[in-house]
Amino acid sequence: MAATPRDVVVELSWGDSGELHAALLTPEGRPGGEPEILCPDEDDIEALLSPECDEFTLAGLSDTVLSEAARGHISREMALLTDGQKVRLRILLRGGPEGPVRLAALPLERIGVPEANRADANGPWQNWVEHGYLTRGVSKTPLGEHPRISLVREVLPRFTMPSAVVDGLNDVVVVANAAAVQGDITTRAGTTRHVAGPGPLTYGSGDQDRIVGVLDGSRLRTRPVEPAPADVEAVHDALAGGPLAFYFGGHHVDGGLVVARQPGSTDAHWLDGDTLAAWLVQEKVPLAVLMACDSASPASGEEGLHEAALAERLALAGVPYVVAVDGKVRDGQAADFADRFFTALVRGHDVDLAVLEGARAFEGSDARPVLFTARAGAPLRLGTPAPREASSMPSVAHRVPVDVVDRLDERFRVCLKAELCLREGAFTAVLADPSGDNLADLLNRTEQDLWRTRTERKEPFGGERLLWYTYDSPQNLPDLTAESLPQALSPDYRPGRPPGLVVRRRASFAADLDWTGHVKELRRLLPGLRGVVLQVHDGSLPAVRRTARLIARRLGAEEYLVRAPEHPDAPAPELFGAALGKALRSCGAELPAGLSDASAVVGYLNDAGSAWDVAGGEAGVPREARVLRAVRATQPGIGDELFHAHAVGRSDPARWASLWATEGDDAATRTWLRSAHRAGRLPPPEAFRGVVLTPTMVDTVVLGLLHTGLHTDDVFRAWLEEQRPSDAVVAAAKVAARGEHAVRAEDLSSPEHAVALDRAGLLSGADFTVLDPRGQRLGSWTLLTRLPLTTSRMAWALDRSPARRSLVGLGNGHPGGVPDYALLDELHDFRRALRPSLLTPPEGAWT
Repeated sequence: MAATPRDVVVELSWGDSGELHAALLTPEGRPGGEPEILCPDEDDIEALLSPECDEFTLAGLSDTVLSEAARGHISREMALLTDGQKVRLRILLRGGPEGPVRLAALPLERIGVPEANRADANGPWQNWVEHGYLTRGVSKTPLGEHPRISLVREVLPRFTMPSAVVDGLNDVVVVANAAAVQGDITTRAGTTRHVAGPGPLTYGSGDQDRIVGVLDGSRLRTRPVEPAPADVEAVHDALAGGPLAFYFGGHHVDGGLVVARQPGSTDAHWLDGDTLAAWLVQEKVPLAVLMACDSASPASGEEGLHEAALAERLALAGVPYVVAVDGKVRDGQAADFADRFFTALVRGHDVDLAVLEGARAFEGSDARPVLFTARAGAPLRLGTPAPREASSMPSVAHRVPVDVVDRLDERFRVCLKAELCLREGAFTAVLADPSGDNLADLLNRTEQDLWRTRTERKEPFGGERLLWYTYDSPQNLPDLTAESLPQALSPDYRPGRPPGLVVRRRASFAADLDWTGHVKELRRLLPGLRGVVLQVHDGSLPAVRRTARLIARRLGAEEYLVRAPEHPDAPAPELFGAALGKALRSCGAELPAGLSDASAVVGYLNDAGSAWDVAGGEAGVPREARVLRAVRATQPGIGDELFHAHAVGRSDPARWASLWATEGDDAATRTWLRSAHRAGRLPPPEAFRGVVLTPTMVDTVVLGLLHTGLHTDDVFRAWLEEQRPSDAVVAAAKVAARGEHAVRAEDLSSPEHAVALDRAGLLSGADFTVLDPRGQRLGSWTLLTRLPLTTSRMAWALDRSPARRSLVGLGNGHPGGVPDYALLDELHDFRRALRPSLLTPPEGAWT
């Protein structure tokens, strides 16, 4: 992963008289002094937009955007760069009076800076700082080509998209290729344009092939839009469910993309950019990459002075990151860019650094990639799409009461790294983990990061870093000795170093054993043993959960952890009936033969007039919901397909069964709501008249509507006002109503409020370590163990008082001396915030 870039922020705006204002901003977002002002006339604007812009006109723009203060700041940051580190130049395009041309159309990439990679006190960088663009004897490089400076255009969107990127969940890159289309199209303005067929400036499927090759073996997956060339409906369908990225290769005309008119055709059809923007925002797609000619360029002629380019329009609509092309894409450039760009993303680079790497594909041409972001000032990171190895696999898990058989609840999601590495004193945990990853490797890397963070902060401490070992437990618990146990550990045991132990246990092995005595014996034989994690693996999710629950019960524990696998793809259509029949038989339900797809199943249920009749089960739970939940547990691909068809086609109020069956699985709830919305069947509460709407399900629906952006119509208001969700959910709705950058420190007052904000997708761009730098809000401590454990969050915890740090195992001991009862009460509250109480459902209840 690349080193974090050093940020420089410049704000651009037009004055009332058409003058350009440029101000260097402080890290707090305030102007660092008086703005630099440029008063261009019409000839200047025309010259700036021309590829043959003269040096003196470009110097005026350069020395305004990069004032002496900005040049000095960039020079100082360049001098501080470590190996591989970059300077990130953020250009904030502020709204306000309309100028002679759109701010985004200014040729910022052509602004010149010294070509030297490093700055020194007396060299070319200092001459440039003092004398500006026209300084003599300094070789300059355009910003768009400088290898150590990334350029980001930041816009203030009309709508801020809640983040849907969850580590380990969003992993699909949709690739749409439409380069082969041709013919006449009618654009938004009613103008007829002719699109030529494949030629020297277009490309085939080379970019798609390169993306597939790069992503193979990584956490990301490619979803090509087929058949090629991509048509309108195929693109729309491919975006359903919120992929991580949308990549398009083809033509751009009049602010829209050119796709196929219908499947399998090469007849051209115009896809309006505003329509595409609405789809991307609706499905919460964080990244759009448009390898299409002039997709980042202003329109030609007078209209181009004030009309936003396609890339800017997507960002203004709320798409967080948009990469597009200013200029014409030559043959092979798109494929080369795609290869370099996605390789950088897979390695964990920020989006702007990936663009900087991809820009090398455009060397020697007039075209260049341009990055717009709707997340002004926010990190430019798309999760951590690292290669598939144990240390980089998702660390998302869920705390589950031992009485719960087959559900996960998003209220109790945790980060495994935080849950197991930020713990006070000795502990024992049980983890159901079908993946069977090398958990000790994951934890050791986390311990190493913690140790490095403490060292960098010159933290006084003694001893050595904790080392996690793996012990493969045999079928029958053996009699261990001080000699035999260390020999069975991996890596090699190091006496005197504080240990943690991952006991790997196959799901097929007996669970009804003396685990309490076994753990006591392990602690006796390994002095100073802090954590013991019993990792149950090598089986399906139901199998490993069953064994893990039994072990937790024998230990007298009230809960265990579940690390659920990713859902597999649905089976081929011809296998649907057989797979569904197998899943139904596993839960005692039947279905007539010959139903080969989910829509046919839902049609049968509507015609039958009654739901599946399943004996036994939980009281108060719709029988149909039990079956749907059981199908999804045994055949996830089939279950997801059924849920979608049920949300779209099942009659009300029976449709409640599939929505109810998603309770606790926020991603499934959001998918259900999106499916219903796209079908025009987003249900108000009255659609489920006669059904008992449980408080937790009401909360789940309201939070799902917030997360999916479906909270601006009467359906949302009905759920919010008529069903009375919890106080924390109501508070989250009020935060959403404030608009962009709305989360404040006081919104993190309790664990419940913080979790509701997270589930509603409202924490995007909000950093609890910044909002609550002193750690006074209980919700911040909940987020510490819920969100991915980054080094900045480790540092935040290290900055707390020794008493509070002791709660997460980072303190040098508990406070001593005369008891401070007020402090003890406060620490009790923070301890509960770190591990909120689990809500065990009463017997027979669905909560």
